[in-house]
Amino acid sequence: MEEPKILTFGSINIDEFFEVPHIVSSGETITSSKYSQRAGGKGANQSVALAKAGVLIWHAGKIGRDGEWVKTYMNKLGVRVDYIIISEDQPTGRAFIQVSQKTRDNSIVLIPGTNHMISLDEAHKVLSQEFGVNDWVIMQNEIGQIGGEILKLCKEKGLTTVLNPAPISENIVNVFSFNLVDYLIVNKLEAIQLYKQISGFSSEEDVSVQDLLTFISNEFKRLIGIIITLGSEGLCALYKPEQKIFNLPAFKTKVLDTTGAGDTFTGYFVASIVRSLKQGRNNNFSTILPTAENFLNALKEATVAAGLAVSQPGAMESIPSYSDVQKNKIMFNIF
Repeated sequence: MEEPKILTFGSINIDEFFEVPHIVSSGETITSSKYSQRAGGKGANQSVALAKAGVLIWHAGKIGRDGEWVKTYMNKLGVRVDYIIISEDQPTGRAFIQVSQKTRDNSIVLIPGTNHMISLDEAHKVLSQEFGVNDWVIMQNEIGQIGGEILKLCKEKGLTTVLNPAPISENIVNVFSFNLVDYLIVNKLEAIQLYKQISGFSSEEDVSVQDLLTFISNEFKRLIGIIITLGSEGLCALYKPEQKIFNLPAFKTKVLDTTGAGDTFTGYFVASIVRSLKQGRNNNFSTILPTAENFLNALKEATVAAGLAVSQPGAMESIPSYSDVQKNKIMFNIF
């Protein structure tokens, strides 16, 4: 059986970083002590994480001429960029990122640019090239309404689907058909927003992670894995085929910049799952499902990778190599 191919269909941004004393408040003007420009976008970051995790990854998306250097940089890091479309007259998406000197948290303003200009015809052309049954697609929520249509195309082609619906939007359940998703990766705030949109629950009371997992699992029968990340508190995940719940602590490092940590997690998680399925087929296992042990190992690997990412500045630049992740996983023996 042919090795599964992985496609990230998603955003590519030029990230502009402003280091500030604290995240600016309404009506406030503050001075940035440092400015830098880097390659970014949730889709692009996840593609680079997959490449650094050692698997073959193709990226599909759209940039302007001003973003050609980002395409070159992604390719240098190991991403196959054949399906990145270049617009001749529209600018690449931009992200304006405040990084707090005090807490190292960030606040982001997005300008979609070419990310919201991908057409269904362009998506058809990409998917008709070489992707089909046994292949994987990873999607986020930075390419507009077309994202939901692309998800449908991918499922029609038989791809295994991974959705990280970030940044969460008020109509996310109208954009994406969650019943077409195989693996869902959200943080707790995103899970709560999803819960509220579906249930109509409007109270400001907190909802437990266990209740969120149960609700999402019952609502979307197709899901194989649900992962709710909890920042410094780790994660809680459900592997539905065996109804196993996993609670993992965060991998503790000195937090320098949280930008891109979630994308690093997503990329490393998918890479680990796909790698385990490839090894399983080599041992004559025909199932497309990972074992619970494979699922848990992918969570561990992704947790270590995300922990290492927050200890470095930037998004793509902070994503660790596969060898660093393995070394730290063994060295600290935290699991």
